[in-house]
Order: sequence, then structure tokens, then C-alpha cells
Amino acid sequence: MKGLIIKDIFALRQQGKILLALFVFYAVYSAVFKNLSMLAAIIVLLCVMLPVTTMAYDEKSKWDKYALSMPIPRKTIVLSKYLFAIIAELLGVAIVVILGGIIILFTGEMAIRELLIMTLAVGGIGLFFLTLILPILFRFGVEKARFIMLLVFFVPTMIVMMLPQLGIESPSAQILRPLGYLSPLIVAGILLLSIKISIGIYNRKEF
Repeated sequence: MKGLIIKDIFALRQQGKILLALFVFYAVYSAVFKNLSMLAAIIVLLCVMLPVTTMAYDEKSKWDKYALSMPIPRKTIVLSKYLFAIIAELLGVAIVVILGGIIILFTGEMAIRELLIMTLAVGGIGLFFLTLILPILFRFGVEKARFIMLLVFFVPTMIVMMLPQLGIESPSAQILRPLGYLSPLIVAGILLLSIKISIGIYNRKEF
């Protein structure tokens, strides 16, 4: 599995400079406009897209056919994608905390504790979206699943934005606080279910 993850990292090396430039741009933007929430959202979103990008490269190069000709269990291939996705999310959270901490030292926009809570929340949301889109990618492939991925990202966002217009109030702090404590368990449960579904899909898939 280690070799599969290293392979994905090398596949992304051409985009390293682009990602670094984006990180710097949004860090400067957030510092100038004092908007750390955008920094967290953008960087975590970029890290969410890394596993998708590696799967696109695999699909283009017919990697799966080659991998399955070797003694690599299909389950291991699926698990390597999930592990890479988790590593990418943790990397995104770490980058936000480091850049956000530096920005806070100069701007004093928010407390470090608030930054940590916000970053972990955004990271959890990013991981949740990955649990939704990875089974779709394994089932349909990246090219065919692009429209479905857009729906996964934008439909929940539009629903949340429309709630106030429909007269539906946001959940109170008393409701959100227990959900915040339970959210790691909820995301972990959804992640395990997503892995099981993806393994089932990949075991039945023909290349």
C-alpha cells in the first residue's frame, strides 16, 4: 500500500508549483481582507481534489489494468485511495493552521482556538464529501462522474443557502454543540461505510 501512495504522490509532482502558488495567493488574500474562513475552505477544497486528480491520472493511463496484473488485492488499491485522501485532508488542515497562525500573529483576526475549531470543522466537511464522491468515482470513473460530483458539492450548499429564504431557522447552539462532539464518530462511521461500498464496487468492476 505504501508503494501505491508514493505512486499517487509522484503523479501529482507536476502540480506542486501550481498548488504552492495557490496556497500563497489565498494566504495573502486572507491576510489582506482578514478572511481566514476562505483560506480554510479553499485549501481544504484543493486537498479534497488531490485524490480525484490521482484517479483521473490512473484512468487516463489505464493504471488499473496494469495494477491488477500484479499480485495486488483489489481491496488494497481501494484502501490506498482512501488513505491518500485522509493524508491529503490532514495536510490541508496542517497548512491552514500554520498559515492561519502566521496571519493571526500579524492581524489578530481571531483566537488560535477559534482557528483550530474552524479548520477541524472544514476538514471534517471535506472528508465527508470525499466519502460521498469516492464510491461514485470507483463506479463511474472520473470523466463520467464529473457532473455527479458537481451535484454532490453544490446541492447541499444551495440547500443551506436557501433555508433562511424558506423561513427555516438555523439550528441553535444547543443543538449544534452535541453534534459537534459526535461529528468525529459520525464521519468515521460514514467513512467505513464508504470504504465498504467502494470495495464492493471495485471487486465487481471489469477493466
